[in-house]
Amino acid sequence: MPADPAVFTLFQVGLLIVVASICSELFRKSKLPGVIGAILVGLFIGGPGGLGLIRDVTVINLLASLGAILILFTTGVQFDASSFWKVGKTAFLITTIGVILSILLGYGVGLALGFSWQAAFLLGAVLAPSGTSVVAAILSYEGIVETKIGSTLLTAVILDDIEGILILTIALSAIAEGTFSASSLISIAVISSLFILVSIYIGSKILPFVIKRLQGFVSDEFLFIILLGLGLMLAFAATMFGLAAITGAFIMGAIIPYPRIGEKLAEKISMMKELFAAIFFTSIGLAISPIGMAAVLPVGLIILGTAILARLVGGLIGGYAAGFRGKTLWAITVGLAVRAEMSFIIAYEGVAMGIVAADFLTLTAIAVIGSMIIVLPLFLKLIKDNQELKDQKAEYIQY
Repeated sequence: MPADPAVFTLFQVGLLIVVASICSELFRKSKLPGVIGAILVGLFIGGPGGLGLIRDVTVINLLASLGAILILFTTGVQFDASSFWKVGKTAFLITTIGVILSILLGYGVGLALGFSWQAAFLLGAVLAPSGTSVVAAILSYEGIVETKIGSTLLTAVILDDIEGILILTIALSAIAEGTFSASSLISIAVISSLFILVSIYIGSKILPFVIKRLQGFVSDEFLFIILLGLGLMLAFAATMFGLAAITGAFIMGAIIPYPRIGEKLAEKISMMKELFAAIFFTSIGLAISPIGMAAVLPVGLIILGTAILARLVGGLIGGYAAGFRGKTLWAITVGLAVRAEMSFIIAYEGVAMGIVAADFLTLTAIAVIGSMIIVLPLFLKLIKDNQELKDQKAEYIQY
């Protein structure tokens, strides 16, 4: 073992990156989400009950926090407001009812399981968002992103992430106040919503003007570096206002004009995002004990059932109200029942702030991975057997 602990820390980080990347790729080749592979690496390579190869998690957790910030920054960068408004109303209908039901059912089940109101509220927030990265990957792989159904579903899961950020902001503010009443909750929700919306609105007016002036004097690479640095700084600034760091990162990403700059920036930082995202998901596994997972499995299965039920019921109601019927309605609804990175990010924030214990991540992992195992095969079957989707795909290819 090297005398310098920093050198051994570099080895541990390198080991995680290599093994997590290999496992993630193997899972993708098997048509399974790579996130499962990354979590399993952390679970067995170093966490409690693992091989013990990772001993210093301080640096790992710091890099994991950067991973969470980059995930949300990229989500914001890829948010194209002009495209959003084309299907925004429909996307809002099919996703929001499911989000609300997830929060309510998650909170109720949490209290019934003996959670504090803070932990129960956080559980509702964890169960609310859908799996944007997983759904987007499937839509892209099947070549249906540009179809009406595909674009609507993709917009819906991105909207889910936005609502998830808002929910996390509200949850953290309510928990910080130490009270949970309807009036305080409404007040916090209004203030948080206004802060995020006003920040995006003002920023989207100012930043494009500044970028336009700079483009003639600096290279795109220099501009991208500055924008990424500002995103990290705004993530820190958000914590000064009692918000989560990921909220500031998302706001910074969202105000970057997508068609001109955002699309290129997303491509430039995609490798960096994937790298640190792998570390983030691996850090989730590091915090989980395989023996501890078995101990909380019954509770985890109850939470998993609640998560799937809430999104199925909410999706069917919202999708029907948006005008979808038959297999198309079921395909969209089932797609929204998948959970992924946003649920982990919310749970991670809760653990980092001391609101819940580390075993909350174990329960989240059971709910997220369980939803992938149960829901994804059904979602794939529904989109492959959907004649309306096949027709739209054929029209797009012909066009």
